[in-house]
Amino acid sequence: MSKKKSYMDVDNILSEGIYDKFVDKIANMIAKSNLKKDKKIKKDLNNLNKDIKDLWDNFNERAKEIDPDYKTYKPKTNYKLSDFLD
Repeated sequence: MSKKKSYMDVDNILSEGIYDKFVDKIANMIAKSNLKKDKKIKKDLNNLNKDIKDLWDNFNERAKEIDPDYKTYKPKTNYKLSDFLD
């Protein structure tokens, strides 16, 4: 027999919460995959990226008018769904 101590209740593994953790992980994976396939979310994300790009283009134009030595700033504009999820 092994002398290694086990802190898990072998008789009732469900009471330890292992099953719940697996179910939660699987549910999260399914929910994320459904979000990635959702056309409305894809469209909204594309609109967000386009709006941010347009905003910075306008800002850079105005800044160039005020200060000709201004260097244009280009932020990250290709946001993905994974940027907003865990």
